[in-house]
Amino acid sequence: MYELQGMKVVLCAPTGRAAKRMSETTGKEAKTIHRLLEIGKISDEENFANVDYDIGLIDADIIIIDEMSMVDIFLMNYIMKAISIGTKLVLVGDINQLSSVGPGNVLKDMISSEIIQTVSLNEIFRQAAKSKIIVNAHNVNNGESFIDSQGDDFFYINESNQEKILYDVLTLCKDRLKKYGDYDFFKNIQVLTPTKKGTLGTKELNISLQSVLNPEEENKLQKKIGDRFFRVGDRVMQVKNNYDIFWEKENENGTGIFNGEIGRVENIDDVNKTIKIIFDDDKKAWYEFSELEQIEHSYCITIHKSQR
Repeated sequence: MYELQGMKVVLCAPTGRAAKRMSETTGKEAKTIHRLLEIGKISDEENFANVDYDIGLIDADIIIIDEMSMVDIFLMNYIMKAISIGTKLVLVGDINQLSSVGPGNVLKDMISSEIIQTVSLNEIFRQAAKSKIIVNAHNVNNGESFIDSQGDDFFYINESNQEKILYDVLTLCKDRLKKYGDYDFFKNIQVLTPTKKGTLGTKELNISLQSVLNPEEENKLQKKIGDRFFRVGDRVMQVKNNYDIFWEKENENGTGIFNGEIGRVENIDDVNKTIKIIFDDDKKAWYEFSELEQIEHSYCITIHKSQR
């Protein structure tokens, strides 16, 4: 929350990544909606879809929510319960982007109702027009084919054979992209896929990418949890909101690691049965082996999860 001309303003978004991006662009604190409302804790998962979930009021004059297309009817219900009389609600989103994982199409239905005052932004400005990604996104939204060119930021490989696609993904991540900018996978590359299952789903791709980018070695620490191997150096993601886990970084400590936060395994301690993970914002947290259902490999993630 911050002050703007004497008013209390709250910035939030349905996902961790969107909230982080909001903070980076505004220079102000932004939270996930779940964290703002203090819902979605691991201990509350069975009750989360209950429309009677107890929600406290938000002390704010203005609430701005980004990435509204990803808000489902349950979350919108909680938001409305938390708004005091007189509080202004500003919703920012794109109905052509990812819809919510949960039920409902809240943003699109609200706009279609023509009851809510709406402002649409549809002009591509000069700087954005230089990006083939932006241009092609607008082309697809308008029902047009994207520009099939090898631009500076957009490459299209036309391939239908799954084994060949897998080969392309693995070789691009390992070394082929180096000649375009000396890209390092762990610093610059994220593989996305629309599905969890199959040869090109997250489960199989994570196994394949791990074997190429962080293979088993004689002196490298690893731990098998279920059917997964965690190794020092693995890229991983928190997939549940954990408000209670302790973390620390230089001159700071606190509690809470949230859905969508990405990091790397720094150490595996078989004696104390813990794994140490350092996250992208330099938070370090220790997980007991029994807590690793909260952690997934993130060499490859679903497109929906990339928004978290």
